Amino acid sequence: MSAIPDLKGGRTLPSVFEDPEGYMRDFQTRMASMVERASSLGDAMAGASATAASPDGEVEVTVGVGGALQELRLGPGIRQMSAVSLAEMIKAVYRQAADSAGRNATGALAEVFGEDNELVRQARARSEGQE
Repeated sequence: MSAIPDLKGGRTLPSVFEDPEGYMRDFQTRMASMVERASSLGDAMAGASATAASPDGEVEVTVGVGGALQELRLGPGIRQMSAVSLAEMIKAVYRQAADSAGRNATGALAEVFGEDNELVRQARARSEGQE
């Protein structure tokens, strides 16, 4: 046997025993590709945050990947609101921003790995509430 089938990629990998140099070249190529993808994913995820605002601009929230609150801005209109109303508005605007950031992150995954990737399909199902 001179080669090993690559079940995921549909191609044949060189055998480490019969073609060690070919195996190492292929290994290095695959590792370089993984490093490139990781770098691309890091860049894409860094830009996946999202901002949402209440209709009249009283509350503005920026959320990063994974739901991390990055920024909260409160406008002067909050002075006329009750604490309960303000809290509800902050939560609603946060949910909007978090949903948008989740969609952005899924889009970033799709850019790097392609739409047919299982990770992308799972992320889409989660962001659409179909887990």
